[in-house]
Amino acid sequence: ERVLNICSCSPENRILEHLAGCALEYGCFTAQNIFYRRWEGGVPVSPACNPRCLGCISKQVSQCCPSPQERISFIPSVREIVDIAVPHLAEAEDGIISFGQGCEGEPTLMADLLMRAVSTVRNQTDCGVININTNGSRPDVIQRLARAGLNSIRVSLISPLPAIFNAYVRPRAYSLKQLKETLHVAMEEGLTVSLNYLIFPGVSDREEEVEAMVEFLCRQPVHLVQLRNLNIDPDVYLKSIPLRRGRLLGIRGLCARLKAEFPHMILGSFTHYQ
Repeated sequence: ERVLNICSCSPENRILEHLAGCALEYGCFTAQNIFYRRWEGGVPVSPACNPRCLGCISKQVSQCCPSPQERISFIPSVREIVDIAVPHLAEAEDGIISFGQGCEGEPTLMADLLMRAVSTVRNQTDCGVININTNGSRPDVIQRLARAGLNSIRVSLISPLPAIFNAYVRPRAYSLKQLKETLHVAMEEGLTVSLNYLIFPGVSDREEEVEAMVEFLCRQPVHLVQLRNLNIDPDVYLKSIPLRRGRLLGIRGLCARLKAEFPHMILGSFTHYQ
């Protein structure tokens, strides 16, 4: 009822209409939070994407295995973004606005739109946190957004090993190099930096992977690592990535190693309000 009431008050806002479907059909918490005006609320902005991730949840080529979420099909206006973001940041408990949701592509591809939206939002309110979830492909855009008023960033990573990263992400016109640069730029600009680490037992807890992850975080420190289960058909995933034999430490072993190596880094599963 709350969803329908709010949408009826802003019938011209296409983002709200899209989020209503996410909230009611998919049970998406970040969509629901927009309507309840609390915590982290998602604002999708990008129908385009620059990798072709094997397990993409918003777009799949195969018709036999449709994606579980419908990707946003339009590019919103600055006004549509601002009209959702400003009241949420100003009024929500621990208010966060996040670009880069599961129902969209890569938000940094909409760089000019985001720049104008973030600047406009920050001209109207300095409350709350503006966050972006990204694949880390465009460090220059993150630097510009940070200077416009972005507060935090979460960069998704499937593996610090290039062979596995490339096999799963299948990036176009970028690589792990740009992802690392994005993390470096974000820290330099004073953002709260999280890594969205998609873990899969038998891969992420393999000794070679764990050692590579430790080296990765030594070179690109972050404030928080969010451990997220990679929801994918195990047979499809394991057949698609190059995997060498090696000792398994277990997911508990992975977490223990990360905690031992980086005692001040948080291990969690969601974006924190700063």
